[in-house]
Amino acid sequence: MTHVRPSSGTPDGFRAVRLAGTSATRPAVLDDKYGTGGGIGDDRSAFRYTGAGDADLSLSGSAVEGPRTGTMEPRPSHIVFWIGDGSAVIIGEDGVRSAVRPGQPFLLAASLRYEFEAATNRVSMLHLSDRLLRSALAADGVQVAGPLRFRRVESDTDLAPLRSALQTLGTAITAPEVEGRARAELNLRVARVVVATFPVDVPATTSSERLRDALTYIQEHAHGVVTLADIAAAAGMSPRGLQQSFNRSVGVSPLAHLRNVRLDAVHEALRSADPSTAAVAEVARDWGFAHLGRFSGAYRERFGELPSVTLRSGVHAED
Repeated sequence: MTHVRPSSGTPDGFRAVRLAGTSATRPAVLDDKYGTGGGIGDDRSAFRYTGAGDADLSLSGSAVEGPRTGTMEPRPSHIVFWIGDGSAVIIGEDGVRSAVRPGQPFLLAASLRYEFEAATNRVSMLHLSDRLLRSALAADGVQVAGPLRFRRVESDTDLAPLRSALQTLGTAITAPEVEGRARAELNLRVARVVVATFPVDVPATTSSERLRDALTYIQEHAHGVVTLADIAAAAGMSPRGLQQSFNRSVGVSPLAHLRNVRLDAVHEALRSADPSTAAVAEVARDWGFAHLGRFSGAYRERFGELPSVTLRSGVHAED
């Protein structure tokens, strides 16, 4: 039988929970949280579980009996875990086996599937939402397209800042009185230490491939609302890095290139339009040009004539 102490909560999203039972009676909420719906080891193994925090950052601990094996399917949050004794082995999707020693923080990316073998009685876990980690990366000027993945880190020297942060801030993470702005700042502080400890593993793409992704995104989305941040995210680059890449390879900024793509689209539309029914202003607005005076100036600079001239001399000019 599983004994559950009802979660306590606050309007700020803070929750605290205590559970106890055996593997056979584990509540579904834990399997959803950890992606362990396929079961964990011996059904007779007893456990005690506590957790506290909000939707973006929480700290939990589990006291368990006996060795366990199982699979963690992709889950809602990223998890930094460390064992208090014994040993654990994590097998990633790439088949690499990583031995985890007591006190060594290990990051499990939310989007990946892991197999595990554990012979430990105490496990601690820090849960971080994808949104929080992306905010922490953005604070350092990093934008990542696609699922977040991280490099393995095993050096005690590299892990020391995270260990220190967890020791210093662990009590605050589980304290219900930390709320509002103070909790948001706490969450971001912890998340920035995590992403500084485990560098994000950006897919192996060359700068030219990322630039191509940015150009493709602009071409495919030029008819809608597009921001610099949108283009940077699509290319897996920071806005600053994107600006530098465009200036170096294209000769103009990303937004200037977007404007040129839209001007080319307007030019083609006016050439093929019927001047008796089409209007320059309407075509321009369809492609995101709200200020017609600036549009006309940019159009003339690019094509050497006013848009009205293009419309009058297009394919329907002699009809």
